[in-house]
Amino acid sequence: MPIVIKEIHVRTVVEQRIVTEAELPEEVLRRIENRVVERLSAHGSWQPDTRRLNRRKNER
Repeated sequence: MPIVIKEIHVRTVVEQRIVTEAELPEEVLRRIENRVVERLSAHGSWQPDTRRLNRRKNER
């Protein structure tokens, strides 16, 4: 009976880079700002969800 031994090596690289406002074109900045404003407006309030914040405090 043959024996099969398999070895799999997986290597991943995740690159994180912080981009400053100075590096972005003005058009991209405007688009980002518009999306943020739309999402905040969709929630009807600019205040964070206090229930979620309280739950996090209780977990600590």
